[in-house]
Amino acid sequence: MSRRSPVVTGIGILCAAGCGSRRVWEAIRDGRSGLGPLTLFSSPRFGHHLVGQVREDVDALAGKVRGSRSDKLAWIAAREALSSAGLNPAEVSNSSGLSPQRIGVIFGSTVGGMRGTEQFLHQLLREKRHRFGSLRFHECASSTDLCARMVQAQGPCTTISTACSAGAMAIAAAAELIEQGAADLVLTGGSDSLCRLTLNGFGSLLLLDPKGCRPFDAGRTGISLGEGAGMLVLESEETAHARGATILARLSGWGASCDAFHATAPQPEGRGALAAMRQALERSGLEPARIDYVSAHGTGTPDNDAMEAKALRQLFGDQVPPFASVKRFFGHTLAASGAIKAVICVQALREQAVPPNLGMETLDPGLGMERSVSLPRRLPGGGPVTEFRSQSLTHILSNSFGFGGNNAALVFSRADAARPGISQSGVVPTVVGEKNTLVEHGQVPWPDCGRFAILEYGAASAAGSTLAEIQDTFRQGGAMPTQFEMPAALSAGTVSVLACKPFGADALIEPAKRRRLGRLQQMAVAAARRCWAAAGVTNARAGVAFGTGLGSLNDTAAFVENLVINDERAPRPAFFTNSVHNSLASQIALELELTGLNSTMVQREISFEAALWHGSRELATQHADLMLIGAADELNAYHLATGQRWGNKSEPAVYPGEGCTVFALARNPGNQPPIAWVNGIRLGRVNALAGQPIDACAEADWIIETLAQNGETLDRVDLLVTGFNGNHQLKPFYYAVAAALARRAGRPIPCGAYQHACGEFPAASAFGFLTAIGLVRGEIAPALCLADFPATAVPQSPCRTVLLYTLSPSGTKAMCCVQAG
Repeated sequence: MSRRSPVVTGIGILCAAGCGSRRVWEAIRDGRSGLGPLTLFSSPRFGHHLVGQVREDVDALAGKVRGSRSDKLAWIAAREALSSAGLNPAEVSNSSGLSPQRIGVIFGSTVGGMRGTEQFLHQLLREKRHRFGSLRFHECASSTDLCARMVQAQGPCTTISTACSAGAMAIAAAAELIEQGAADLVLTGGSDSLCRLTLNGFGSLLLLDPKGCRPFDAGRTGISLGEGAGMLVLESEETAHARGATILARLSGWGASCDAFHATAPQPEGRGALAAMRQALERSGLEPARIDYVSAHGTGTPDNDAMEAKALRQLFGDQVPPFASVKRFFGHTLAASGAIKAVICVQALREQAVPPNLGMETLDPGLGMERSVSLPRRLPGGGPVTEFRSQSLTHILSNSFGFGGNNAALVFSRADAARPGISQSGVVPTVVGEKNTLVEHGQVPWPDCGRFAILEYGAASAAGSTLAEIQDTFRQGGAMPTQFEMPAALSAGTVSVLACKPFGADALIEPAKRRRLGRLQQMAVAAARRCWAAAGVTNARAGVAFGTGLGSLNDTAAFVENLVINDERAPRPAFFTNSVHNSLASQIALELELTGLNSTMVQREISFEAALWHGSRELATQHADLMLIGAADELNAYHLATGQRWGNKSEPAVYPGEGCTVFALARNPGNQPPIAWVNGIRLGRVNALAGQPIDACAEADWIIETLAQNGETLDRVDLLVTGFNGNHQLKPFYYAVAAALARRAGRPIPCGAYQHACGEFPAASAFGFLTAIGLVRGEIAPALCLADFPATAVPQSPCRTVLLYTLSPSGTKAMCCVQAG
C-alpha cells in the first residue's frame, strides 16, 4: 500500500497580532508587533512585562460555546480553518462527503483551562468560597473534546502536551493518522491562554524579557509570553482532490526527538534539535540544500537561541538558508506556538514571501551566523531575515522545542511541489548511520501496523508492582482502601482511596534526584527503571510515549497555591518545572538517556491507549527499535473534592485511585521471548455520551472491523476487559456494547473489570492493559476479575485474546488486543 500524502486545505489563527490569517499576515508584512501590556489579569510581580495578549473579545467571537479561554481560542481558529477549507464548521461530514469516523481531531495544549483553575483557587483560598464550575474545563483535553463535538468527529481524537512543541507534535501525529489510513481528514493545531502559572513560572526561572523578546539579538534576556491558537485542516491528497478542495500546501516531513539532557534547559550543542530536523528531512526525501527558509523556534532566551544556531550550522554547514523567529509578533504561545508558526509557513508559501525576525537590532556575534546564511539570498551582514521581503519558496522547515528537551520539526512544501524520493515508492526511509538492534532495516509497505511485542513491564499500584501481587489483590476481592485527609478549605474529614503501595523509589532513584521529583514523577521513574532493567535491551534507538489525564497535579497545585496565598512574592520554580504534563516522560528519558520520540498524551481516560498508538507508530515506521509506553496519575485533594461535588463518586463502584504502569514494546523481539503481544490499537469517538443512548451496534461493528483489519475475529476473543466498575456513568454503555458484541458473536462474551484493584483514575486503563497481560499469560485467573455481567461460562485460562475497550465520559474511546506471547 502506498504512502498517503497529507496536504493542508485550511488554516485558522488567532493571536496578539490579529484575528484571522489575513490580518495576522498583514501585521507580519507591516512589521507590527502585537506585544503590549497585560490586562487579562493582575500580576503584582510580573504584570509590567510585555505579553502577547489577544485583544479581541474572545467570548463574543466564540459565540455560545462554553469552555475555558483556551477552548474558545481553539474553536475560533478551528472555525476559520474549516471555513477556509471549504467546509461547514457545523456540518463537516456533510460538507466534505466523508464519514464522521474518517474525521479526527488532534490538538496540542500546555495549560488547558488553568486560567479558570486559578480563579477557583483564588476564591477558595482568599475568599473562602467553593465554586467548582470552572474546573470542568481544567483538563488539556477540553479544547479537543469541544472542537470534536462541534464538528461531530468520530475518528481518532486525542491531545498532546509536550510543552512548547505540542502544537507541532499534534500536527505530526495528525499526519501519521492520514498516512496510516486511519483518517481522511484531521483538524489539528494547538491553543493556550495566558495565565499566572506560566507568567510566574517562567519569571521564577528568570526567562522573561521585560522589554519584549528579541530572538537572536546580542542583548536578548528571555521570552515574552503570549496566547492564541493555530489550526490546520490536514487531509489526504486523494480526499482533497475528490471533494475539489484547494491544496494550500503540503506537509512533506516531520521529525521528533528528545534531548534527554535537562528538565528545562536545552542540550547546548543542539543534538536533539538536529536529530528532529534530520528526521523531518529524511521523511520528506529532501536534502538540506532544498530548504529555502527556516521558521526558527527562536524564543529569545540566551541558551535556546544559541542551541538552535548551532543545530542549524551543523545541519546546513556554511549554507544556512534565510531564517527568522516570529515570536516578537505575538509572543511565545506555548503549545500554540508550533501550530501558529505552521499557519504562517503555509501563508509564506502561498505569498512567496518570508517573515522577518522582528525585535533583533544587533545580531549576537556568539551565534556564529554572520557568514553562514546562504548566498545569494543572504542579507548584508548575514544572520536572520530582518525585513519582510519576497522570496521564491518551495520548502520551509519549522522548528519547535519544549521543556524537557521535546523537539519537533515540520517541513512544509508549496502545493505544486513535486514529491521527492520516497513519496512515489511508498516505503519508509531508513535512518542513515544508525544501527537498528531489534529490527532489521528494509523496505516496509506503508502502513504496517502489525502487532507489537511486549517485552516487559514496571508498575506502581494499589494492587502491587508484580502480576503475582496483582493476582493476590484480585483474589482478595480488590485493594484495601486507605484514608486521604482532605484540606479544611475543601471539606472536613477523610476520603477512602486506593493509594499506591510502596513502589521502591528509595532504592531506584538517587536521593539527590529524588528530592527534586514530585511523587508522580517518582512513580514514573521507578516503574520505567524496573521495566527497562527487566527488558535488558541495550544499544537500541528508544523513545517514550506516555499518557496522563492530569499530570503532576500536586506540584501544579502547590505552585499556584503559593502564588495566591503569598500574592506572587516568592514563586517556587521547582514546582513549576514539575507542573508541565510532559515532565513524566521527559524525566524517564533523562534518567535512561532515551533520545527518540518523547510524547505525552493527555486524553482523559484513553490517555494510555493514545500513548500506545503513538509509540506503536514510531515502531511501525522504524524510527525506533524500542518504545517505553505507559501512563500515570496521582491522588489529589482538588480532584477528589470535584468528584464529590459533581456526584461522580456517588454510588461508587470503586474508590478513587492512582498508579503508574510502563511497558517496553518492540516491533520484533529478536531473541528475547515477549511476555505478550498487542495489536488492534485504535482510537475513536462516540458522539452520543453525556447521558444520551449509545449506538451499541455501531460500537460492536467498530470493534469487529478493527479486529478484521488486524487478521482477528471475535471468535478468538475470550474476554472483554473494560472500566466497567469505574465511573458509574459509563456502566450502562459498557453493558450495551458487551451485549451487542455477544449478539454478533452468537455467544456470551465474558467481561472483566480491574478498577477495584487499582482504583478509578484517568490513566487506569494502563493497569487494565497489565491485567490483560496477566490473563493471557495465565498469571491472573479470569474468574477473579469477572465483571458483574451475564456470562454462561468462565473463559479458559490462559486466555487467547483479551480485548481492552475503554470509554471516556467526554466521548473518546479506544481499543487494543492483548495476546499470548
